[in-house]
Amino acid sequence: MAIELAKATPLENRSSTRITVADIRFEAAQEVVTLLEKLGATAVAFECDVSKEEDVVRLAKKTKSTFGKLNLLFNVAGVTLTSKLHDTDAMDIEWLFSVNAFGTCHMLRHFVPLLNNSAAADQTAHIVNFSSGFGLAVPAMGPVQPSAYAGTKHALVGMSDAMRKELEPDGIGVSVVCPGPVDTNAWNSMSFRQERFGGPKERPIESKKDIGAWGLTPEETATFVLSGLRSGDFFILPLSDSGRIMMRASLEARYAEVRSALEKSYNL
Repeated sequence: MAIELAKATPLENRSSTRITVADIRFEAAQEVVTLLEKLGATAVAFECDVSKEEDVVRLAKKTKSTFGKLNLLFNVAGVTLTSKLHDTDAMDIEWLFSVNAFGTCHMLRHFVPLLNNSAAADQTAHIVNFSSGFGLAVPAMGPVQPSAYAGTKHALVGMSDAMRKELEPDGIGVSVVCPGPVDTNAWNSMSFRQERFGGPKERPIESKKDIGAWGLTPEETATFVLSGLRSGDFFILPLSDSGRIMMRASLEARYAEVRSALEKSYNL
């Protein structure tokens, strides 16, 4: 996301593009910073575990002291696990919610004040929360559905929808990104699972096989997100052709049930 954001800035203005890159793995954040600097942007890397509020507090303070302000906040951090809920260890469920849901809450609570400052100065102030297609519906995946994961992503959609209404009077915009599969290392997020949640565990390479088959590249996804931001969209859905077909079917099935339930409510 950061790379495409820098590329979207005209070369003559790129040095004024200032980006904070945070990752639970400092080396990964630094690799992105190196690429950003080669593009001519100004960037700094920080290690941050978003599931720890104290880490997020430090990140917000460092961002303010380094750059002085914030215009765009991208909440991209997320982990994934595909298993039946009753077969999922309680610690794994806590891990999913701690990173995906509570981690985003920590970021929003401690970075919105910086966005408020920008909005008050009539500058861009916008939040981009990354959910998932599973935050809108639950596509058919055979006998196993990622129940806990879907719960965390539904939480992000609801939270984003509420926040756009409560922050609109302050001049802060909100978008929620609900992509299909994206060819990143998220499929193997257990490989950097924190010790307090059970520690690292490598997933089999077979877990990745479908991502490249009908998913998007990170570059395609980021380009789509930036286009949605320029259009002022709340819902941004980067999907491949096959992903779009599956999502449409899942959404139509879900909302047909909702409409049916709504009609039945008139008979109460």
